Amino acid sequence: MKDIKTLLGKRIKELRKGLNISQQELAELVEIDQRSMSSIECGVNFPSKTILKIAEALKVTLPELFDFEHLKIDSDYMKKYIIDYLKNVSDENLKIIYRIIRSMK
Repeated sequence: MKDIKTLLGKRIKELRKGLNISQQELAELVEIDQRSMSSIECGVNFPSKTILKIAEALKVTLPELFDFEHLKIDSDYMKKYIIDYLKNVSDENLKIIYRIIRSMK
């Protein structure tokens, strides 16, 4: 199992990119330097003193910040799961999935 610091760092980076903000911008919002934010995202340091500010800056709750189950599995497993799911999906859900995928381009 991956280290919690590594998973949290990946989750912070994922959420930051989802908001389309740079690492420097997030660091400024949290009131730390960019090097410290980089260490957090790389899983070197745990943001014990800034965790609440990070969650607030990323517009998530603490439970959402620590929701990184999807980061524990590899991409091959995810692809297989999606392919297996699609085999039995209803037409209505297939249309929704199609629109979601198309919007990602």
